[in-house]
Amino acid sequence: MSAPAVGVPAAGAGEGAAGHDAGCPAGPGRVHLAGPPAGAGRVHLAGPAVAERFFAAGDDELSHADGWHAVFGGRFGRGVLNLDGERHRSCRQALAPLLRRSAVKDHQDLITELLARAARELPVGTPVDLHAFTQPLAFTVAARLFAGMDEDEAAELLALFGELRTPPAGELGTPGGNRAARRVGRARRRVREMLRVAVGRLEDVDGPVRRLRALPDPPPDELIGENIAILILAGYETTGYLSARLLWLLARHPREQQAVREEGGDPSTAPRLDAVFQETARLHPPLAWLPRRARGDLDLGGLQVSAGTEVFYSVSDTQRDPELFADPHTFRPERFAERATGDAAGGSTGGERHGRFALTPFGAGRRICVGIHLGTLETKLIVSGLVREFRLTAPDGLPIGDVSHNGSTVTSAAPLLARLDWLSG
Repeated sequence: MSAPAVGVPAAGAGEGAAGHDAGCPAGPGRVHLAGPPAGAGRVHLAGPAVAERFFAAGDDELSHADGWHAVFGGRFGRGVLNLDGERHRSCRQALAPLLRRSAVKDHQDLITELLARAARELPVGTPVDLHAFTQPLAFTVAARLFAGMDEDEAAELLALFGELRTPPAGELGTPGGNRAARRVGRARRRVREMLRVAVGRLEDVDGPVRRLRALPDPPPDELIGENIAILILAGYETTGYLSARLLWLLARHPREQQAVREEGGDPSTAPRLDAVFQETARLHPPLAWLPRRARGDLDLGGLQVSAGTEVFYSVSDTQRDPELFADPHTFRPERFAERATGDAAGGSTGGERHGRFALTPFGAGRRICVGIHLGTLETKLIVSGLVREFRLTAPDGLPIGDVSHNGSTVTSAAPLLARLDWLSG
């Protein structure tokens, strides 16, 4: 069973765009059935009441491997994102030191260099599709860091990933379906070939290859390549989209843009930029739904779920719950800025009750995104680098919502256009 193409709650620049389920908030003390009609064998859940149980569940209860299979199938192989049990624990143990906050700071110069190179190609004075800019940039960063690829190799791999991201259209046995399946097969073979080269290239570098080979029971090189593919996939999809959304929101909110521009200093520790980052991740989590599959009959916050059920936790619905965030569809970074500076008692603003599971754009618990520090740093460097060089303005119009074509990751319902003008011009 594969997840359908579904609409994520509409979100924009803070003009009050309502979600598809805005009349049924999750609430901090209730389980919320969220999202499109669940259908047989699938439930969509939201709310902190179920979040604690969802994120604490072991792989023998809620399988990541089977859950992500409903989203991507086996087209990218298996890695730290979509493995269960001991295979996951050993891979995560090997890779986590490379992605600690202190370790990713060492990549700041590389990210800045790649950003500057890409920014030189931006058309000035005309609308730019921000996601079309940030996605290949984020992919290049990930391909360089995890596979040692240059920009030409990264561009080829990105095109191949594009072929693999969604299932082939059409039924097998029909001319169109057979052509699509052959195209995906060719892409998969070429990806494997490129990853085999990458594994050989990186065997003497302190990176994923050496760390995975050093495990007591090391995976074969083919599975090391699949781990690299999953690291790249997870890194570029989330970072590319979050960066584009953040830039677009700043283009629609010039005061916030100017505040970020004037803040200066190290972007990784800039409090105003961090507040804007958190608010963007709240409104536009790049993983709107987190997929799992029940391995046995479960009680999830009082909801009985039978074995084999696909369980999707709605990050998006939860983070737009009016009982957790006042005026939840509005872009209001100060809700996090005030919390950071202690201006609001109890870590909340305007009556908001931010709790442990109110904001989970990168997941939570033992399976929280292993690349959270790299993605956060990269997004902040991209945004600060551009707003310090350019003034961004977005065309007038209604907010642009998010849509998902695989039931988990999102893209915008329309291009995120912004005009860039030199600040010094």
